[in-house]
Amino acid sequence: MTYDYLTQVSINRRLTEEEARRRLDIHKSAAAEANDKHTVFRMNDVYLDVCDASYQQLGWGLLAFIIGFFPFAFLTWKAISTASEAAIFWTLVPFGVAGCIVCVLLLLRDCFGYRHTSVRFNRKNRMVYAFRHNGPGGVIAVPWDEAFFYAHRQTSGPMFGGAPTVMRCFVLAKDGKTIKDTFSFGLCTVNGGSESGRWGKLVLDQVLVNFEFIRRFMEQGPAGLPPVREYMPEGPSIKASFNVYFHDFKEARETNSFMNTLGAIIAAPMLVMVLLHFIAQITGRKPVWPEEVQRASQSNESSSAIVT
Repeated sequence: MTYDYLTQVSINRRLTEEEARRRLDIHKSAAAEANDKHTVFRMNDVYLDVCDASYQQLGWGLLAFIIGFFPFAFLTWKAISTASEAAIFWTLVPFGVAGCIVCVLLLLRDCFGYRHTSVRFNRKNRMVYAFRHNGPGGVIAVPWDEAFFYAHRQTSGPMFGGAPTVMRCFVLAKDGKTIKDTFSFGLCTVNGGSESGRWGKLVLDQVLVNFEFIRRFMEQGPAGLPPVREYMPEGPSIKASFNVYFHDFKEARETNSFMNTLGAIIAAPMLVMVLLHFIAQITGRKPVWPEEVQRASQSNESSSAIVT
């Protein structure tokens, strides 16, 4: 098992029939249109850097820590202090301690790690690099033509408001059926209903449209892609964190006046998430691609770069 942010993913196993059925062919269009969906850090003639699927969710682990740790800590302290009067209260101590440990683990998913773990698509050497940590062995590298891409619909839960759906890549063993490693990237959407329904299909299509942008970059180059309206900010800054959570509303307000009212209603709780995202950013380290990845990402003609 491995964790992709807050999602537990099983590896070192064979592909399921459902996963095999949902695999996307990199030589065929995944969607009728292509859109960056505000997931691109930078793009030039050689490579495309996109955020991993957790970047736009940073802050939720910190929020869970704030909400849960202190009640569990108080429960543990109260149980210990009361146990001298009634031994039955000792049974609450393991429960309280376990709750504190889970909350700390959720905190560490957001804080004291890296500001983001981006994924680089290099069309020059047709490789995909997923950043994990600085230093040796900190990057997952898989050839574009051998990578297994599919839209991963995760387990639905009330905490998430439905089933999160992300683009996932499996790194397969030589047999082409055994999963060695995995990472997610790009847009993360949430679908509370079935994918067979009208709304479910629309939500899934947003993920596929985002993947189509990446697929066309790798197969055709950046020239034929629609322009990136706004690149994803890397932070850390309040402005960058604000942009992550309010970017979709900014775009929607340009075409729908109702979104002005809706944005005002949800602004207060969303501003809390902006602050938590910012805290997660400032506690994290800057990710640095290893030298071999940077060398492979150099452009033969620097003047052709769209964004440096």
